[in-house]
Amino acid sequence: MQLSYIINQLESFGVQVDFVGSGQTEILQVAGLDHAQPNHISFLNDKKYLSSLRDTHAGAVILSPTYRDNCTVARLIVDNPYYVYALVAQILNPNPIEIGIHCDSTVDSTAVIAETACVKAQAVVQSGVVIGQSTLIGSGAVIEHNVQIGEHCRIGSNVVICHHCIIGDGVIIEAGAVIGGDGFGWASHQGKWHKIPQVGRVIIGHHVSIGNNVCIDRGAIEDTVIADNCIIDNLVHIAHNVKIGEGSAIAGQSGFAGSTSLGAHCTVAGQVGFAGHLNIADNIHFLAKAGVTHNLDKPGAYAGFPAIPVLDWQKNSVRARNLDKMSKQIKRLQKQLDALSKA
Repeated sequence: MQLSYIINQLESFGVQVDFVGSGQTEILQVAGLDHAQPNHISFLNDKKYLSSLRDTHAGAVILSPTYRDNCTVARLIVDNPYYVYALVAQILNPNPIEIGIHCDSTVDSTAVIAETACVKAQAVVQSGVVIGQSTLIGSGAVIEHNVQIGEHCRIGSNVVICHHCIIGDGVIIEAGAVIGGDGFGWASHQGKWHKIPQVGRVIIGHHVSIGNNVCIDRGAIEDTVIADNCIIDNLVHIAHNVKIGEGSAIAGQSGFAGSTSLGAHCTVAGQVGFAGHLNIADNIHFLAKAGVTHNLDKPGAYAGFPAIPVLDWQKNSVRARNLDKMSKQIKRLQKQLDALSKA
């Protein structure tokens, strides 16, 4: 499609574009600066790639005003190049529109499925389910009874959404995820474990993205809640009664024990672990492998086990690397003190 069409689409999203170049340029796909060809559009979001910008063969580049004179090809000059790149990639790679219920699916007669929705082969839709407009249910997915799914959702292959869960509009759930499976609720008595029925639900807000093989457990009594605009990477586990605040981002292999509440606009790097029954404030950011064992009420960045403010963790890390040297120094000083005491 022509650059002029792409720019018009961006402006329809409210993006202000200062354009330099020919709107007739044909763009087929996005590409990195180093590998782009004249029918590709690329972007610059980091000054360390300036040399690649100078040498690029891209048909157009998305960049900030700071670098407008470092580029000789067509330029889309915007305030947030990475965001605009994401929009352009969506424009060039729209999700195919599929409508209808496949003859090889199993749909209960009481399910209410919008005319523009799609249920693919071998999917199972049980009684009382409601599926909104333009929502796709992937092959092999199981939507259990009384689930509600909003509009413009994409439910991947082999996803399981368990009974009574509620999914908002514009939600993406990738393949293999399980939403609303039983939480880890057991009572011990006389050396045996006795299962506690999990009677809560999972409620997922609008415009949430959930990665492959994520497990979000239903509440034990109250609901597990994922607020609007959250993004959750692959292989994340969220236990029963957890609350994830609006706009938070959680990277792969992180885990939340039961009844922990994560605030709004938090970021969680890979393999972070949260103990149960914690309250985490808004705007807190956790570095990879942090172990969160206590409540945190001050915004900022945290790292280590147990998680502490990053500056303190960095100081401790430096000191830890010097422990062997410090131990030898202490031994030498102890010998000197022993010698002086005997003198």
